[in-house]
Amino acid sequence: MQKRSIFLACGALLSLGFISPPAAAQWAPATTCDQNSGYELENCLKTALSEADTALNTAYKIAQAAVEADAESTPSTKQAWQADLVEAQRAWIAFRDANCKFELIAAEWQNRSGATSAQQACVIALTLQRTEELTKRYTLN
Repeated sequence: MQKRSIFLACGALLSLGFISPPAAAQWAPATTCDQNSGYELENCLKTALSEADTALNTAYKIAQAAVEADAESTPSTKQAWQADLVEAQRAWIAFRDANCKFELIAAEWQNRSGATSAQQACVIALTLQRTEELTKRYTLN
């Protein structure tokens, strides 16, 4: 009876679009490079990743500076906050890299053409999301 309930619940979630069936797992977020193919796509994705990394590094430095500039925090509070920010960023990078691991994406793409681009698009998308998160969360006044 319990297996039947779990099966029905999963079926309901699938029908509502909350869970994708494995056959539809070829996930690749949209990028500005999607109109390209071949070497043009590869070069565009490399450029987009470089730009995303630069933007993330800038947002992270602003976050660190915002912590340091916080007038209401004591030096010891700022030090702990900085340490926590570093720890969070390192954990986020580990998450991004694991979530976009090539072998995972390649398996989702069943090792077909496009897996490399999908992996790069994953890294770019998550990097841009993290940049937006840090930018919204930390500002210098």
